[in-house]
Amino acid sequence: MPSPKWLVIAKYEYRIQTSWIRGIRRYFPFAAAGLLAVWVFYLAPMIVQSLMDDFLKVLVSQVAVALFEIILFMLSAFLAIMPVSNALKDEGGIGRVELMLKAPVRPGDVLVGEFLGKTPLYSIFAIGIAGLFTALLAPLGLSPLQTALIIFLAFVTCLFASWVGTVLAAVARTTLGRTAKGKDIGKALSFILVLPLVALMYGIMFGDILTALADPGTSGLVKTVLGLFPSSWAAEVIVAFAKNPSNIGAVWALTLTRVGGVVLFMVGGLAIGWKITDMAYSLEPTNLGVTVVGPDGAFYRTVKLLGGGGSFGSLLVSVFKDYGRRLENLSQIGYIVSLMLLINFFIVDDAQGSQIIGLLMGSMMALFLCSDATIRGKENLFIYRKTPSGVGRLMKAKLLQGWLLVLPFLAVVMVANGLRFNVAFTWPYLMSMGSALLKAAANVCLAMGVSLANPAYSQKSSAYFINVQLIVFLAMASIIIPDMVLHLAWLQMPMAWAIGLVMLFLGYRKLSTME
Repeated sequence: MPSPKWLVIAKYEYRIQTSWIRGIRRYFPFAAAGLLAVWVFYLAPMIVQSLMDDFLKVLVSQVAVALFEIILFMLSAFLAIMPVSNALKDEGGIGRVELMLKAPVRPGDVLVGEFLGKTPLYSIFAIGIAGLFTALLAPLGLSPLQTALIIFLAFVTCLFASWVGTVLAAVARTTLGRTAKGKDIGKALSFILVLPLVALMYGIMFGDILTALADPGTSGLVKTVLGLFPSSWAAEVIVAFAKNPSNIGAVWALTLTRVGGVVLFMVGGLAIGWKITDMAYSLEPTNLGVTVVGPDGAFYRTVKLLGGGGSFGSLLVSVFKDYGRRLENLSQIGYIVSLMLLINFFIVDDAQGSQIIGLLMGSMMALFLCSDATIRGKENLFIYRKTPSGVGRLMKAKLLQGWLLVLPFLAVVMVANGLRFNVAFTWPYLMSMGSALLKAAANVCLAMGVSLANPAYSQKSSAYFINVQLIVFLAMASIIIPDMVLHLAWLQMPMAWAIGLVMLFLGYRKLSTME
């Protein structure tokens, strides 16, 4: 009797995933098991020894169950979001759908086979996480059965979250990958999806979440909401074992129902995801809409006036429209602004810290928004090459666009920070804000110049990654060298502008002589 197709696919997927160690592939499971045993029983306990006293106090407190539910929910959400985010960034959606439908195998079999082929690697990560939990609980004297159940629950929880992410990624790839607009929406969502997790992580690390969870009402609400997810069932078992070490009989009913529920949920999720994948892959014709272009609104009329009107103002409006019609670019702005607001809310606690965050935000926005000047392709650049003074006009339009995007957002955030600490209209704060705006303008020149001096026509190209690293290095050098090496802090501004203008000149030379 031939093997099921999904099992054959799983076997070959495992071979693909371990192709880099094909020489020792047959010994890899034993080596991985040995290393995991060393981690669980020796390294993890040694690492967490310093955290033990505070952690044990948390385990027996009112916040234990709710806190563990939040931690496991975050871990599960991260494992589920990562495949979706990667799929949304993938540009080969429709090609994968065509391959799925042409192959003499069900799409669900392919997806399950690929997932199970990666399961041994997922299990290494899951058991590594479980090792931290067992190491933290070891001083309580857990029985071997309790330790084994904790490892099993961590493994199944991580596996289920990864499977949910795999199914959602397949659905997102086949639904959004059919049209160019769908791909653009997918790339935009890939930036936004991670923000709730970042906010929750900052709340745990820097917020007063433990104080809030100490309130029975808040703790009960969190447990009620997260109790709907399988990750919370594992958290309840872990906390129950911590309160009843080496006495599993005292919590046998809870253990049986929660462990059984996790297993049943995993099996049911696997079956449902299998069916969903079969239905998701199709090549039904998509609806084609007609785009109706209306007259320019107040925003674009203002942009044209800022560009001096005339032909250059029209060019500046065209550059803005080309940038704004891609949702991916707008989501980058939202991501950076949201990230800076989260950092200000959870981490910054004085006016000086807000000034540093403002400077960091300006550098990040310049990096994200101005490092892709050539992403649209070489053909787009040659259009300007063939027009009189086209290269210089394009660079001026791109530079002005970068300033109009970065500086207003930075100014609004810094004013909001100043109002928060009641220093918004003090002379020292206004001086520091002006300095941050000028440095941000210099970083825009730097990012634009580097991206033109070393053109990158795809965000996946090596040139793009080199540009990003070079921009970060030069921006940091303009801060560190004057302040920490030369002990002349006033040189930061001149050095930033000097580096930015030099890179702009090199970018102009490169663009003017490009073949």
